[in-house]
Amino acid sequence: ISHAQTKVMTVDEITAMAIQNSYKLKAEDLNIQSANSLIRSANEMPKLNVNVQFGQYSSIKFDNAFSITQTIPFPTLFAAKRNAIKAAVSSKELDKQIAKNEIVLKVQSYFYQLLYLENYNQKLQYLDSLYQDFVATSSLRYKSGETKQLEKTTAEAKRNEIMLQLSQNEFEIAICYKTLKLYMDNNDSFAIHREALYTPIIVSALANTVQMEQHPTIQKLQQEAIVAEQNRKLEKANGLPDFTLSYANQSLIGFQNINNQDVFFNAAKRFHYGAVGIDVPLTYGATKSKMKSLEIQKQALQATAQFERRELEVQLLNAQQQYFQYLSQYRFYIDNALPSAQEIIKAAKLGYTSGEVNYIEFLLVLENKTEVELKCMQTIQQINQIALNINYLTSK
Repeated sequence: ISHAQTKVMTVDEITAMAIQNSYKLKAEDLNIQSANSLIRSANEMPKLNVNVQFGQYSSIKFDNAFSITQTIPFPTLFAAKRNAIKAAVSSKELDKQIAKNEIVLKVQSYFYQLLYLENYNQKLQYLDSLYQDFVATSSLRYKSGETKQLEKTTAEAKRNEIMLQLSQNEFEIAICYKTLKLYMDNNDSFAIHREALYTPIIVSALANTVQMEQHPTIQKLQQEAIVAEQNRKLEKANGLPDFTLSYANQSLIGFQNINNQDVFFNAAKRFHYGAVGIDVPLTYGATKSKMKSLEIQKQALQATAQFERRELEVQLLNAQQQYFQYLSQYRFYIDNALPSAQEIIKAAKLGYTSGEVNYIEFLLVLENKTEVELKCMQTIQQINQIALNINYLTSK
């Protein structure tokens, strides 16, 4: 019987699938399309007015008349509308970029959490094998009468603690896989790609102010200020005069004096005229108030953008300091603590087997090695999560 092999996926593959299948990003695409579809409405004209009149408005005869009136906005209004809509579209596009960056951060955080848990699980299994050897050796010594029951019971208790940690760790692994599947919108089984050595993410040393300006959150606020400015210009254009063109055609049944002669005109004989008008707003102060409000709104958004940029710079500075602090700890573990612990455990294991080291001494050495190895892995996990946050802050 052949079994389908579980697909192994890298962090980039998982991230790409999460982006592709994200309903949030699909919704943002629809918002962009919705905003973009309004561009053609920038050329919208006011409704054409058609008026029909009939009855005895001129004489006892039954006359009829019709008129057509069209209001034409000041020409600059069309460009102002178009610019305001384009600014809104750009704002929606930045909403999508912000949502995408947040998805990338969350998915990769879970990926590296899972990477940590699986490596942690592997280490616990290794430690479990050491405690298993400890239990086996103490059992033999107890049977041979070399030690008391306490040594055997202590060894079994310590191994049970490791087994409990393994059980809890495996539960957390299952939760991480379920969460990643939800982000990926895919129920197929997969395994994450793991390198032979569990090492931290390496990030560049420093980011500059220019990178902060490129962060979507800052760009979004700056774009909202542009939207406010374009809306201010739109309000200004709305406050300009409109032009009105009209044409009327009517019958005047009856006699008309033409060249000192009375001539009878029936309904087929038409009288027509045209008119040109201008609509001037009498309450321009209201328009000025709206323009002032939008100008203040633009300034507030620009100030908020500067504040947020400073906040991001502080967050980045703190994250970089934490990153290098934990990286220094990691190097200490790799260069000093772990090699020393490995040598000590070898000597202690040999001494315990030969009887030169008692179980309390061996247990202390084993616990010390366990603590050093697990702390090293925790440090790698902390470095990775900080590195992901740095990448998020620098829009990488």
